[in-house]
Order: sequence, then structure tokens, then C-alpha cells
Amino acid sequence: MSDAPLNRSEAFVLGVCQQSFLSLWCYNNPRSKPGKELCDILVICDPDVIVISVKEIVFNETKDFEVAHDRWERKAVDASVKQLYGAQGWLATATQVIRNDGSAGLNLPPLDRRRLHRIAVALGDKGQAITKSGDFGEGFVHVMGEDSFREVLGQLDTITDFTDYLLAKEKFAASGTMIVCQGSEANMLGWYLSHERSFPNGQNVVIFDETIWPGLQANASFKRRKEADRISYAWDRLVEGLADPNAKPITGPGPELNQLELVLRTMARETRFNRRGLGTHAVSFIEAVRAGKTRSRILAGPSGVIYVIAYFQPTAAPQDRRAELAARCYIARYLAGKGEIMVGIGLSDHQPDKGSASDLVYMHFPTWTKEEDAAAQKLQQDSGYFAQAPIRHVQDDEYPEAQR
Repeated sequence: MSDAPLNRSEAFVLGVCQQSFLSLWCYNNPRSKPGKELCDILVICDPDVIVISVKEIVFNETKDFEVAHDRWERKAVDASVKQLYGAQGWLATATQVIRNDGSAGLNLPPLDRRRLHRIAVALGDKGQAITKSGDFGEGFVHVMGEDSFREVLGQLDTITDFTDYLLAKEKFAASGTMIVCQGSEANMLGWYLSHERSFPNGQNVVIFDETIWPGLQANASFKRRKEADRISYAWDRLVEGLADPNAKPITGPGPELNQLELVLRTMARETRFNRRGLGTHAVSFIEAVRAGKTRSRILAGPSGVIYVIAYFQPTAAPQDRRAELAARCYIARYLAGKGEIMVGIGLSDHQPDKGSASDLVYMHFPTWTKEEDAAAQKLQQDSGYFAQAPIRHVQDDEYPEAQR
């Protein structure tokens, strides 16, 4: 990302996106060609592409309401829809993001698996305007005001949680049901969160009234969920630290941006609930390392990805660290007995004036054979890795019950 100046509305939206989706996947003012802005904010996390157009138009309360509303909607919503559809056309033939300084960003997901989401963030209505999402001719556009955008991203602050909501909302709108959402979209979100992340089926008319969101916020189990999620942000900090753009390879050329992103994307696509367990175990691993009780641990969550975290002395040779990490990932797949993707994360202590070294390994086994089982078993016997690794199953609820 470059440091091109942003106006207030763009800075607000970018800040919310970076906090939710982490900085590696967010681009402000990307280009379609030199001197031509594609959109205000672009979020890329394969297979999802989120295109965001931001407009801040002051609602003129001195005018007749209908006249003022039509003017505001034309400049704040219609102009964004036009920009979004234009960006959609360019993205259909592009293969890579172009940053606003002209440099290359992440690869775009191939069209055969790409999921495009269009969002118009319309600001400046002073709570007067009525916003409506829908298909304006070339695909569904989610229209959100400032409060709605902040509230939705405040609750669905991972790429997977957010895009699952967008897809559910689009499917709901396409069902033919007349949807009436009173006040902020947070009331629609409140229904979604309190009904196992779904919307009602088979109804002619559905009204999301203004009591839903305040009622959910006051709910004790909802408050317990927010408290339980606090530990999950340790996972966010780990991903953001590993994605540090200032990091330099210790020896030889470092991985290309898109190679590095493959590993980090896997970590970033974990839901907030999944991150709760991963964050808990990551923190306990660091504590165990400091106590001298372990130097490696296997983490496996509901997503099916197998993570191996290992601690290395700062003086360990880079090639030895990566070899051990790969071996541990291979053995972890054997011990787990299932899974296609293994991610290895190597960490070391911070050294004054030198920083800290980290390593990332990505392994994908679409099929796992008996021969691989035998090879992994022998590797474990020869190396001694995870020889004393107890298997612990932990069950958690997204909305924890009150402790007695």
C-alpha cells in the first residue's frame, strides 16, 4: 500500500477494512490504468474480491425532503454504483492489482472461482436518507451508511464472516421476499447473528424492526461472546506481524508477495470463532515456551487446516529451521489422520538491533496415501518430533453459557 492522501470518508472506510481484514489484503485507490482510479478501496483475499466505492455527500436539510433525498441518492449512491460496475468490467480481464503508485499488488483470483462483492458506502445523510441494496443492472450492490458499515464490520471482522453475511444477504434478497429494514442495517445483522447466521425462508414480507439490534446488544450471551472473542485477536496480531512489509529475508531472495500471501491468506480466512481457539492455543504455546516446557505444538481447528507452531533459537540456521518446520508439518498430518493443508509457523525471540526471525511453510496434500503414512511415521521415529504429543479435544460454544 502507498501513502497517497485520503479524504475523511476514504480514511474511515480504509481504517475499518484494515482493522477487520488486516492490511495485506486492503488497497486504497488502486488503478485500472495510469492516472485512472479503479475504486476507493479494494480487498483481495482469494477467492473473494470486495470492491468498495465511498461517497460523502451532505444531505441538504433546507430543501424539500424528496428533492434533497433524490439529489443525495444520485450523488452518493448512483455515482458509487456506476463506479462499482465500471471496476467490475476492468477486473473481469485483469490478473493483478495495480496499486495507486503503479506497482503490482496481489494476484486476482481466477474468474472460475472468484466471488465479487460490491459495496457502496454512502455518507453524509445525517440519518435522513433511506438506503436500499439491490441489483441495479449488473449485479447486487450492498449500500451501507456510515453507522451500518461500522456496525456490520465491527461484528463480522474477518473476511470469511463478512463475505458469508454478504452472500446470505444476496441469496435472501433474490428469494423474492419483500425486505423492510427499519433504521440501521444492524437490525438485519442482529437477526442474522441470533438465528444461526441465516435469514428467514418462505416469507412474503420480512420486517427487521429497530428493536432487534439494541435487544441483541443487551443480551447476556451476546456480551459473553464478545468477551470470549478477546483472545482471538492474538491470532490477528500474529498474522499481521508475519505480514510485516518491512521484513527482510535473512539469506537469499525472500518469497514473492503472492507466495507469502498463500500462507497468510489461509490464516486470515479463519472465522472469528475459529480464531478464538487458535488464539488461545497460540498464547498458551508462547507461555509454555517461556517456561521451557515445549518448543513446538500442533493446532487444528474446525476449518480443517493443521497448524504447526515452532520456536527456534535466534542463532538457528535458516535452512535448518525450514527443514524442521516442514518435517513437523508432515508428521502433524500423519498424527491428525486427516486434512489437506498444513501451515508451519516458525518464531524466535526478538534481538536488539536485529529484530526477530520467522519462517512460514505451506503444504497441500489433496490425497494422503498409505506410503505417506509410513514415511511420516518413520520420520517421526527418526526425528523424535511430537513423540510425546498428547491429543487434547476442546469444545467451545460461540455464545458461551454463564458460569455457575
